[in-house]
Amino acid sequence: MAQAVASPESRPSTGGTGRIKLRWTDIFIGLGVIMLIVGASGMVQRLTQGLAPTNLTSYVPWGLWVGFYDYLIWLEVGSLLVFTTLFYLTGASNLKPIKAYALFTGFTVVLMALIIVLFDLGHPERFWHVLVYPDFSSMIAWMVWLHAAYLVLLTVELALVLFGNGRFENILTILAYLSLPMGLALIIVSGSIFGVIATRPLWNTASLPLMFLISSLAAGSGLLTLLVVLFWPDKRDENYRMIVQRLARLTSILLAGGVFAAGVIGFTMLYKGSGSPIRAEGINLILSGPYAWSFWIVHILLGVLIPLVLMITMPRKPVIVGIAAFLSTVTFVAVTLNVVIPVLVTPDLEGLATAFVDPKLNVNYVPNLMEWLMLAFIFGLGSLIYGLGLRFLPLRSRHEEVNHG
Repeated sequence: MAQAVASPESRPSTGGTGRIKLRWTDIFIGLGVIMLIVGASGMVQRLTQGLAPTNLTSYVPWGLWVGFYDYLIWLEVGSLLVFTTLFYLTGASNLKPIKAYALFTGFTVVLMALIIVLFDLGHPERFWHVLVYPDFSSMIAWMVWLHAAYLVLLTVELALVLFGNGRFENILTILAYLSLPMGLALIIVSGSIFGVIATRPLWNTASLPLMFLISSLAAGSGLLTLLVVLFWPDKRDENYRMIVQRLARLTSILLAGGVFAAGVIGFTMLYKGSGSPIRAEGINLILSGPYAWSFWIVHILLGVLIPLVLMITMPRKPVIVGIAAFLSTVTFVAVTLNVVIPVLVTPDLEGLATAFVDPKLNVNYVPNLMEWLMLAFIFGLGSLIYGLGLRFLPLRSRHEEVNHG
């Protein structure tokens, strides 16, 4: 039986030993096609029936899709904030081989995020209204404009890196510096969308945008570490192990710092003398209620404790660090889902949950199959775009291809 060996090259081949070398581009394209097929029925339902087939209600207007949208924002902005800070502000020029990969990954993730939020709208065909008729007293208007501007900036950066042949380094430096305040603003505004809702005490806190920022940096650092492990051109280079070790240390610090900050905020809210009973009820749903498994098992165990142990004890073993970074990156979605859903399923008025009897006047929200299928379709589209980009875009410079290819 032939063995499958993952490699970042662009096309599959067979060596003299008869082994099949399965490239990352093939994995992403194959996974994308499968997910598109699996999720097609969910997308068809969304296009033909709107939001009616979902389990979203008048009391729970945001659910699975908004949670994943915020998760993708954290990955997209966080990874590029960490990369730009290291590469341009601290002078870590040895990260250059991964620059195009970081930008292309961010570009793909931002596309997925925007598609998700587009189909979360009741009338997605009216998305352009917020661009043409913006109300800047609304945080959502700021978020849309910032996200659109960030996408344009990222597209220009990616095009100059891929096709500029090194002729636009000064322009790229200026764009990179512009992306820092823009990315910070996007993360803070996305947190403020929740933070300004006074009727939801668990959201209505000035510390929520700060938690979004810290979590974004932790998730983004994990994603950047994973990109280095997957796509570094010469893994025999000692410089590669040094970079992996430093990124493992940075990710560990950000993970630990994020958990500490969230713990302080959470315990403060649990103290009813200084907070609100509704806040405490929402926190209890996460810590000991029906969502406890996603917090303790998915996030704390798989996303924090195991990655921390692996990265602290074996930082010079890239494969181990890559596994830790993968776990940390993937499981961060549990955080955004726990930010969104438990708050909305906690009634903000006593007796509201039983005042009316109707499927769309219900606080007991659980994502249904259609919601998961549409999400699978969008992730399949993103995976296909990413795989095709790995195959056809010049993500590795000519110099690297000559020396390492």
